[in-house]
Amino acid sequence: MSTKLMPVSREKRRILRSLGSRKIRHRRGLCLVEGERALVEAGRSGFLEYIVSREDKPESTFTNVETEATRKAPVFLGDEILFREVSDVVSQQGWLGVARIPASPGLSEALHGERKVLLYFDAVRDPGNAGALIRSAWALGAAGVIMGPGSVDPFAPKAVRASAGGVFHLPCYEGVGEEDLRFLRESGFFVYLADKGGAPYRNVDFAPRSILAVGNEGQGLSPWIAGQGEVVSVPIQDGVDSLNVVVAGSLILAAMLGV
Repeated sequence: MSTKLMPVSREKRRILRSLGSRKIRHRRGLCLVEGERALVEAGRSGFLEYIVSREDKPESTFTNVETEATRKAPVFLGDEILFREVSDVVSQQGWLGVARIPASPGLSEALHGERKVLLYFDAVRDPGNAGALIRSAWALGAAGVIMGPGSVDPFAPKAVRASAGGVFHLPCYEGVGEEDLRFLRESGFFVYLADKGGAPYRNVDFAPRSILAVGNEGQGLSPWIAGQGEVVSVPIQDGVDSLNVVVAGSLILAAMLGV
């Protein structure tokens, strides 16, 4: 990357400011990318459109983000005001990216393959938790993530950052409701519900085509999903209320995938 860069244009500034809105993100088909790992993965996946470097420290920025994955993306300079307006990261690393949002695949694509594990989000609203679970699902070898009703946008800035770029590699099936989950069950998928009081996950013989449903951080699984499958849990010590959904979901996913 050359340090002789053009400042970010007025139009790009406007786009960057708008990507905090879910509606506008999906209308434009673009999302904000923050963090070195997420930027590299957005570039490696081919979805990275451009990078904005904070003008007060371009040299360190170039050293950290210049990789084969990101080198094809144009780089522009942005001022501190833009970074404060766009980013909610306290310790800014000095760069932002804009990437295309991968198209949500049709649910029929999930049916291919004799062995497939999917992660289902039931009203998971915290973008940090959603992103971290997507990162785990990607790292452990899950085939995709299903975004159920009431769940956060997986392409929200914090979710993209927490996923470490996993959202650009792992299929995200969006807008999948009760009827769709029933369709998957009828197509040969077995549903497991991550919740208290279920069978210890280490004792479960997981089906090769299976779905793990994780619920809302405060309220747990929705009533409608309660009868859709087998409840599994992570045993914890007496006196401990519960595990974070990311920890519990990751442990169970690892067992389902034989990791």
